[in-house]
Amino acid sequence: ILADRYYPSTQRCSQCGHVKSGADKVGLDGNKKHGTKHNEYVCYECGTVMGRDENAVRNLLALL
Repeated sequence: ILADRYYPSTQRCSQCGHVKSGADKVGLDGNKKHGTKHNEYVCYECGTVMGRDENAVRNLLALL
């Protein structure tokens, strides 16, 4: 199974499904609005905190 190249695996919360958009997105320099680093994932809806890569992998595994 291949994910679409635009699938938001690093922007979607693997716990609640919320997808970040606009100024809430996390880029390679983190998120300046929320003060997060590029390698951490913080969901602004449910409060989940984990590594950005771990969150992305959980999202991709859920496609199976």
